[in-house]
Amino acid sequence: MLDIRRLRLLHELRIRGTVTGVAAALSYSPSSVSQQLAALEQEAGAVLLVKSGRRLQFTPQGELLAQRAAAILDALDSAQAAVAGSSATAAGVVRVAVFQSAAHAILPAAVAALARDYPELRVEVTEREPEQGLFDVSARDFDLAVAEQYPGSTRPLRADLDRTVLAADGIHLATSDIRTARVRASSSRRPPTSRGCWSRRGRCRAPGPSSSAALPASSRMCASRRPTW
Repeated sequence: MLDIRRLRLLHELRIRGTVTGVAAALSYSPSSVSQQLAALEQEAGAVLLVKSGRRLQFTPQGELLAQRAAAILDALDSAQAAVAGSSATAAGVVRVAVFQSAAHAILPAAVAALARDYPELRVEVTEREPEQGLFDVSARDFDLAVAEQYPGSTRPLRADLDRTVLAADGIHLATSDIRTARVRASSSRRPPTSRGCWSRRGRCRAPGPSSSAALPASSRMCASRRPTW
């Protein structure tokens, strides 16, 4: 029978890409991770990984088993959630990844409401940039992430996560020339990468008299792992 702990290591390797990354995430030594993966190959009776330079590459059998390992881990999470949900009182720990401005604007009221309605539920909040937070939820390091999405963004939507839109923020461009604003508003599908210009308050100012042009709204979202039941 396949060991569930070794299956998790295989799943983590598929997500994180390197043995070193898996070891750091799970507080193992790299040599221990390699030994456990070798033991899993013996249990499976198939070659799961082959060396490609300094990295490990999945064989077709390894990729198949890693996909099944993800489904097994999801099923275990669902079983644990079902048992916890059968209790009359919600209790435990919810791990939340959130970017800085949302931590100030959204979480205080939400945590206060949870403390009032579910006093035995503890919320652990860690600041993460949206991209990293979404990855960490996929990797089961957090239970949910509060992230943001700009119009025209190329950030991929993760198929294993559920997304709920919390709010939409209008974005305005301020400039000394309304004609320039119109050109920029019509030609720009997403905000510049400069954080100094495009802030969560949604305003960018230039010297001199200003005019403004409305751009598509950005949205704040909450992402959590998709249940499998």
